[in-house]
Amino acid sequence: MEKRQALACIFVWTMDSPCCIAHPAMKPVIALTLGDPAGIGPEVVARTLPLALQQCRPIVFGHWPSLREAIDAAHIRIDVQMRATPIASDENVVTVVPCDGPDTPIIEPGRASAVAQWQCLEAAVDAVMQGRAAGLVTAPVSKTAISSVHPGFIGHTEHLARRAGLADDAVTMVFASDRLSVGLVTTHLPIRRVADEVTSERLARTVRHVHAAASSFGRHVEPRIAVAGLNPHAGEGGLIGREEMDVIAPVIASLRDEGFAVVGPLSAEAVMRDALAGRYDGVVACYHDQALVALKLAGVGESANVTMGLPFIRTSPDHGVAYDIARKGLADSSGMARAMELAGRWVTSSA
Repeated sequence: MEKRQALACIFVWTMDSPCCIAHPAMKPVIALTLGDPAGIGPEVVARTLPLALQQCRPIVFGHWPSLREAIDAAHIRIDVQMRATPIASDENVVTVVPCDGPDTPIIEPGRASAVAQWQCLEAAVDAVMQGRAAGLVTAPVSKTAISSVHPGFIGHTEHLARRAGLADDAVTMVFASDRLSVGLVTTHLPIRRVADEVTSERLARTVRHVHAAASSFGRHVEPRIAVAGLNPHAGEGGLIGREEMDVIAPVIASLRDEGFAVVGPLSAEAVMRDALAGRYDGVVACYHDQALVALKLAGVGESANVTMGLPFIRTSPDHGVAYDIARKGLADSSGMARAMELAGRWVTSSA
């Protein structure tokens, strides 16, 4: 017999029970990770759970004491069921799969926990790969911390590609919103390597993924896409570099022949301004900061990070772990809410 115990503002079932059989009318299952519990992950996830319950049957993976503390601090009243295995509960119930074990160190706010964030990420990915969840929403992690115990980790995007059996460059980091979708040809690379990595194949893949994101998330029937040049002033006709002439322009011409509404290469300093003003529905940037500086100046939380090209939907907020404000009640959960909303929309439309 199940035992239900009141804990502050939530109810917790303390033992597993059989999950009801899913049917087409039931909400889809989406996995959420806490990221690093020493950062703002627990807080932004806790505040997003009421929204998640409206869209799906959420399974949260992570350090339960940190999430419970965040739920209590935010005075959120929800039903939570603890499970040792990732089996979604009935609708209107949040399933929590604790990922802490004997090797999990004590969590100290502001002090990175590589083990805790890795454990919840891998458990969630396992669940998605096993078909137990239709999508994945990830709270921020520290790349530096995880790489200290798992060398080679440079971010969610590349790691998820490898877990899905894909090459790092088979997927695209896209920041999507109703207004604008921005994709990156390269992601987490030293700037000195960027020019060599902006290849025809990667550029074409990025344009296609931005087109798909703008169509799906932005709901633009025929997205207008602009491609930013790699060099200042888009190379000035070869005066400041030939990548625009030798690589970017030929790809754009080829894609236009296929019917894509794509223009460029354009000067990066102007293309983001024009896109944010509504001239374009999508932008392709050659490297990370070329896009992210402008987007974050435009407002954190408006877009969500979407990994295009995976066999499942994955989204995340457009910010980091923010160790400096962990447990202070200052975190902005709008980015996590946006990631949850986009994931729910995509999974529901794909069902």
